[in-house]
Amino acid sequence: MRLKILIVFILINMLIPINASAEILDNVGFENISIDEGLSNEYITSIFQDSKGYMWIGTKDGLNRYDGERIKIYNCNFKDKNTLSSTYITDIEEDSYGNIWIATDHGLDFLLHDTDTVIRIRDTEDKYNLGD
Repeated sequence: MRLKILIVFILINMLIPINASAEILDNVGFENISIDEGLSNEYITSIFQDSKGYMWIGTKDGLNRYDGERIKIYNCNFKDKNTLSSTYITDIEEDSYGNIWIATDHGLDFLLHDTDTVIRIRDTEDKYNLGD
């Protein structure tokens, strides 16, 4: 008896046409940005969107913050300790306080969200040591 019910159930499901439709999204768009719009380099190494909606784009020539209209570039100046430790960005993350952590090929840096200040976490004498 159960086998007959199972067979009838399978046949009914196979014979009843199922109408499926997908909604076409007209308002979805993708915007390309390049060096023509102010990106520091075309070679992208990492992309991250923070909790405020900023797109952080790491390149081999600096860190770019894109707000949907403008690009702000963070770069390296070895004489200024409040700049990135290198222009080659390898990874970007955000901590629970909203600070942006930037991994470069010469160390780890973070960007304080309140003051927009870069702090290097690296020993100045030994580039392979994060320091104190």
